[in-house]
Amino acid sequence: MAERVRKIWAEVLEVTPESIDIHHGDFFELGGYSLLALQAIGRLLAEYGVGEIESVELEGALLNRLFDNPTAIGQAECLVAAGYGTGDA
Repeated sequence: MAERVRKIWAEVLEVTPESIDIHHGDFFELGGYSLLALQAIGRLLAEYGVGEIESVELEGALLNRLFDNPTAIGQAECLVAAGYGTGDA
């Protein structure tokens, strides 16, 4: 799952996926900002088929998690906790 997050971040941030460490790569230090964060979260929700109603709450949780733990693994853990995907693969 963290690999999918990394891929989406790479697209949004216009960097190579290899340049993002899933455990330590900070979204904001990589050039991200709040509007790009919302784009990345929107893509994640679409990729996992999160419905419109569920996405409102999950979008907020993912955004809060990103500010608390701005790593790909942090986003993946939040999705797993919400019942989407499995682990960090």
